[in-house]
Amino acid sequence: MKALGALIFAAGSAFAAEPPLVLHFNDRPPLHYLTPQGELTGFVARPAMAALSAAGIPYVIRTTPAKRQLALLKANLEAGCMLSWLKAPGRERTGKFTDVVYQDKRPFALTWAGNKSMENEEPLKDSVSNPRLRLLVKDGFSYGPQIDRALARYKAQPSTTTGEAGQMLEMLYRRRADYFFITEEEMDTVLKSSGYPASAFKRIYFSDVSKGYDRHLWCTMSVPDDVIKRFNSALAKQRK
Repeated sequence: MKALGALIFAAGSAFAAEPPLVLHFNDRPPLHYLTPQGELTGFVARPAMAALSAAGIPYVIRTTPAKRQLALLKANLEAGCMLSWLKAPGRERTGKFTDVVYQDKRPFALTWAGNKSMENEEPLKDSVSNPRLRLLVKDGFSYGPQIDRALARYKAQPSTTTGEAGQMLEMLYRRRADYFFITEEEMDTVLKSSGYPASAFKRIYFSDVSKGYDRHLWCTMSVPDDVIKRFNSALAKQRK
């Protein structure tokens, strides 16, 4: 049932004695999104909810923009977890991370098809250190250790946006940016919904970026360590 911006889900009446965990997510298909029937699903959402249920952890689901999730983590006013975040330097001082819920396929940069300044399988530094290439990033996001380190090391000065991948794709199509980072999983979904031809873009994989992003639940400090431990144990069991 959807009410006051929250999709309410209990792991079972038997767990009613334990206060529910608030599971925050923003609509980001195919990682986590609501179906037309109002059900949360996706590559990250499904194993996360399965582990919560298997561990007997009651929870409620709430749709929350990414920037608001960051504010909630810092405020630490509730026992809540944010779905599908990456570990990045300093983040563990703000909240607690679970074990890896899902690992993405190999990430890449998307650019417009006629861009001759970016070549497939080139080193990452060739792009991020090029001041003539306009990089677009989502505000507050981590792109994994390798990419984050390269952006800091080569002092990249990207343009930031609070828009979702579909809006970033439109900016690329209209040549308002030269490239942005995206995952294989997201690209397929975003391209289908955009209506733009695949031939309008090209993918740039980097020779020194081979591992996909590790996605976790990022929880407030108010979440008990025992809850994290139970979740991790259930997650490990469902992988066997």
